[in-house]
Order: sequence, then structure tokens, then C-alpha cells
Amino acid sequence: MKNHIRLFTTVLVMAGLLSGCAAEASPPPASPESIPALSGTQGAAHFDDGYVQIGSGPKTVDLFVDPMCPYCKLFEETSGELLFKEAASGGLTLRVHPLATLNRLSQGTNYSTRASATLVAVASESPDSAEKFLRALYDQQPAENTSGLTNAQLEAMVSVSGATPVAADKMASYEAWVNAHTQLALTGPLKATTEIPGIAHVPTVVVNGSVFPGNSNESAAFATFYAAQ
Repeated sequence: MKNHIRLFTTVLVMAGLLSGCAAEASPPPASPESIPALSGTQGAAHFDDGYVQIGSGPKTVDLFVDPMCPYCKLFEETSGELLFKEAASGGLTLRVHPLATLNRLSQGTNYSTRASATLVAVASESPDSAEKFLRALYDQQPAENTSGLTNAQLEAMVSVSGATPVAADKMASYEAWVNAHTQLALTGPLKATTEIPGIAHVPTVVVNGSVFPGNSNESAAFATFYAAQ
């Protein structure tokens, strides 16, 4: 059985796995005017363009993910090391777009929003810890249809990653940003590519504007695709 990044087979639908990566989030509520809008670039967080940056090399990979998606974790396990090494060696700018497409699978706790917002907060305030915290989100990924990790557990992960704890009163702004950019990613148009109108499934991986057509576990195929772009 294949775990396709963008298209899924009938077998996957019957197995109940399609919902794990289908980007079908409801439109987020409008942000209250009292929540400050985030803009510009702070640390590794590019607020206007909707991503967290790791590395600054000539090749660009845009990675659209949800912290609760098991296929996003699978892609990180099979191809993440390639991307992190390329970023560390100066060959790659990795742009991680943390989305909240699976809030419906966290029993009302909006785990996807909370976890993605914490990643953005770490990238903004402790940019050197962004990669380590991203890895930790997948290492400790909760199962779908659970309440997910608590805020206290996410805060503990922040500290273990070497990042400065994020003030609680700032998190509302980060969460509002995640919800707004999730909706932008779903509806499009996307700045990262013109090959698709918007994000239909996570993970969606774009290398220099070209969308990877393979599956989350196809590390060899992705490596070949990556090298060819």
C-alpha cells in the first residue's frame, strides 16, 4: 500500500487513511482585532510569505505539512535527513509551511493549530532551534483522533529543543497567523508553484517550483527528483 503525497488510491480511502492527509480544514474564524497581526521577517519566520526557513542555499524546497499528519511524519523519516543535510551544507533553502488542516482530528483541542503555532514561535524567537523542534514534533507526534499534546507538553519540547519559552500572551498571534495562512494555502494561489491551485493534501513538497509526484515513503524517488530540479 502506498502513502501518496498528493493522490490516494481507493484502498487508502477504504482503510480510512485518506482523512489523515486530506487538507479539508474548515475556514478558520476571523482573527479578533485585539490580536496583533504578524508581518515581515523575524528570526527564521517569514510572516508575509507563510513559512519557517531552515538554511539559505540556492535550491528551494517548499514543504507544506501538518504536525498531526502521519504521512508528513513518514516523509520526514524517509527524506527529511536529505533536506536537513542539504540545508546545513549551504545547498538548500528549506521553507516549511506549518498548516492546520487536521484540527478536526484532535477532539476539539485544535492541536494542529497549537503545534504549528509553537513551531512558528520557536522559529521567530529562537531560530537556531527551529529544525530541532520540527524534528521533535514528529518524534512525539500524537495519533489522529486523540486530543494531541497539551500546551504544557509542547512548552517542554520547546525547552528541550534549546529554545526560549514563548510567552503565553503571544501565542494567540501565532495561532491566528497559522489559521490565516492555512486558509491561504488551501484556496491559493500559491507563491511556491503554479502547478497546483492550492494545497489539497499534506505533505505537499515543491522543489524549485515543481511538485513532487511521488509517495511519502519513496525516498529514492524523491532524491532523484530533488537532484533533477
